[in-house]
Amino acid sequence: MQAGFSVPKKKFRSSVDRHRVRRLMVEAWRLHKQPLYEIIPAGTQIHVFFLFTGTKMPAYQEVLPVMLRAIAKLISEHQQLPAQPSSDQDLVIPPPIDTLPTITGQQ
Repeated sequence: MQAGFSVPKKKFRSSVDRHRVRRLMVEAWRLHKQPLYEIIPAGTQIHVFFLFTGTKMPAYQEVLPVMLRAIAKLISEHQQLPAQPSSDQDLVIPPPIDTLPTITGQQ
């Protein structure tokens, strides 16, 4: 699993402020990502990207509930996905398009 974090320069002109917000997001992610890691099967690649859209400098107490909600949503979305095939034998490959029956006008 890989996670990316971004704070737009348009909203926070000072790089010190941008890095502060980014560090808050990274810390909230680092401390609370474990439940997500536990439900993802080994070998599965997931890439997530968090973009801060606020205009005011947040406190950690403001970043944390938002990050927890995002992690909970990722967990629920992953649990709703169908199970991944365990091998190539389980894959269903559709026939090529030119072999599919064509539908003509009504009879």
